[in-house]
Amino acid sequence: MFTSILLDVFAPIMLIIGLGVLVRRKFTLDINTLSKLNIYFLVPAFIFHYVSTSTLPWSDMGGIVLVTMLQCMTLGLVVVGIGRLLHISRPTLAAIALATMFYNSGNYGLPLAELAYPGRGTVGNGAAVQAFVLMTMNLLNFTVGLWIAAAAKPVSLWTNVKRIVRLPMLPALAGGMLCKLYLDGDASRTLPIVIAKPAAYIAGALVPVALFTLGAQLAARPRWPRWRPVGMVLFLRLIFGPIQMAALLYALHRTGYRSVDLWGENAWPAELLILTAAVPTAVNTLLMTLELDGDADLAADCVFWTTVFSCVTLPVWLLVIRSVF
Repeated sequence: MFTSILLDVFAPIMLIIGLGVLVRRKFTLDINTLSKLNIYFLVPAFIFHYVSTSTLPWSDMGGIVLVTMLQCMTLGLVVVGIGRLLHISRPTLAAIALATMFYNSGNYGLPLAELAYPGRGTVGNGAAVQAFVLMTMNLLNFTVGLWIAAAAKPVSLWTNVKRIVRLPMLPALAGGMLCKLYLDGDASRTLPIVIAKPAAYIAGALVPVALFTLGAQLAARPRWPRWRPVGMVLFLRLIFGPIQMAALLYALHRTGYRSVDLWGENAWPAELLILTAAVPTAVNTLLMTLELDGDADLAADCVFWTTVFSCVTLPVWLLVIRSVF
């Protein structure tokens, strides 16, 4: 089983990431343009397509958003507690918090979700679930994340509001939900081809371009990091994160609050959320740290080394998850 997981799920991901590394080493690439292509073109179309065509119940959609928010915030509380206990400086603690709380739910999480869970009966596929994780993570990243990154330079509420409003994910989500509402009302209804086909084509381009972009972003030469803070992030992001997500999902299931129960008869959304909670640190955390004059070296090291070590930890997590569920 472990060999098939490596070949069927992770080998395609690593191959495209490797091509991104090779092309950037060979040619000059504008990483900022690649990032904007993902954020402002591919991701919104992906969210619109998968939300509008999703067979997920509305309660599960809300549950995914709620669970993602709870997991992110509780991870933040854990980091703050450790930071106070060890008397870590504010810039270093901010970098650790960002690297731990905000994971690569897009460039890495989406391809992983699509390959590991391509389709599960009437509930849908992994991409449909991960689209809501990605949307929630982006909103938290540019609100809570910005506030953490600007620990020494507080960002005004109005600045955060303007940043969020400019993100195309929100109108894409709203449009997708309106279309889903329209389609759910009558099984014979379909979206006009002029809307449905372009959205599907663009959404299909996200996985290869996102992985290629990730490889290009990681192509910078690594340096020997400060292993104490990086080691903390490696443990919290790659080991503790999925354990915490599993505990959170199980606790919600045990409460009997079924509107956010992703663990019950259709347990695979829980499997996916646990797996993608083990992906490496989001590249956006480095971009925010650079913009706000934080500990950029530590942020870059966390992105690089969590991605490297995740090549080992993620296959193990997928094997464990498929053995348990």
